[in-house]
Amino acid sequence: MEGMQVKKFVGQTFKEAMEAVKKEFGPDAIIISHRQIKNGPLGMFKKDAIEVTAAIDKTVAASPDMVSTSGGTEEILRELKGLRDEIGFLKETLRPVVPTLKIGKEKRGLFNLLIRQGVETQLAIVLIERSRENIDSLKRVISNDMKVQGISPVEERGMIFLGPPGAGKTTTLSKIAHMIHSKKRPVGIMTLEDNRISTIAHFKEMSRTLHCSIRSVRNISELPKLIYKEIGRVSLLIDTPGYDFKDTLQGLAEIFPSGFPLKKCFVMDTSMNDQSALKIWESCASYGIDTIGFTKLDLATHFGSLYNMSIITGRPLSFMTTGPDIPQDIRIPSPDFLASLVVGGV
Repeated sequence: MEGMQVKKFVGQTFKEAMEAVKKEFGPDAIIISHRQIKNGPLGMFKKDAIEVTAAIDKTVAASPDMVSTSGGTEEILRELKGLRDEIGFLKETLRPVVPTLKIGKEKRGLFNLLIRQGVETQLAIVLIERSRENIDSLKRVISNDMKVQGISPVEERGMIFLGPPGAGKTTTLSKIAHMIHSKKRPVGIMTLEDNRISTIAHFKEMSRTLHCSIRSVRNISELPKLIYKEIGRVSLLIDTPGYDFKDTLQGLAEIFPSGFPLKKCFVMDTSMNDQSALKIWESCASYGIDTIGFTKLDLATHFGSLYNMSIITGRPLSFMTTGPDIPQDIRIPSPDFLASLVVGGV
């Protein structure tokens, strides 16, 4: 440090300050730090200014205006200590997020593939560490992680569909009703959505097609009597409004303190960004959701969210829908099929 000389340069912009550094110190200058200062030194600028602290070896350049060597050394030490502390903080912050990966070219390619497909970074790192250097190995790891339950448990009693507005709950319920009916199992339908004329009309038409009962429930407190009357007689499917799904969950927890007798399925729009989906999930995860269903795969540009939300929620997948057509556009996927979707259909 004894051979170093330090000087502060001020300009109204960073570019202007750097030009001053280059003019006086030349291309060998070392930039120690820069900061914004109010109104320039001693008010010499009317606007805020940029102060750049630069250093250069005495053997390279010298200037009569430079600060003293001892003062410069102390300042450099302070600056370097600050930089070292900042770097140490960043390392500790990033360590759990981006652990050291000693991977070859093939694994780097697989990692980039997962990121392009929308797999969350931390999850992608763990997947790469657990897989070998080929796509088939990666798909096997993903497949082992994906839990699929299907709707067979639903056929015993039934399911209530919950989720935000526009997720596709009503359309999904209709598709599953047709699936159950095709297996010669009687179906019953209830809806807590009594404000949408189109929804009621849709269910009435479906009741004629499937020869099933339909009931509009105005108050959630009516559910216990109605549900226990139908359990064991039909597979009961319940539609709920999306605009207050959290209130619905809260109400279910209050009127069924020992546990809701039907499967609670949270419907997720695959085309929704993960940040929004995660925020919605966090608001309802504590209410004992049993399973999840993914909708609107036909509108999604990539399918990493299938893996993200499956791992984050820890819930098994019951179904996925791939379009609006009823009774088509729904399937119970295998874990292998889901893994192929996640990596881009490879």
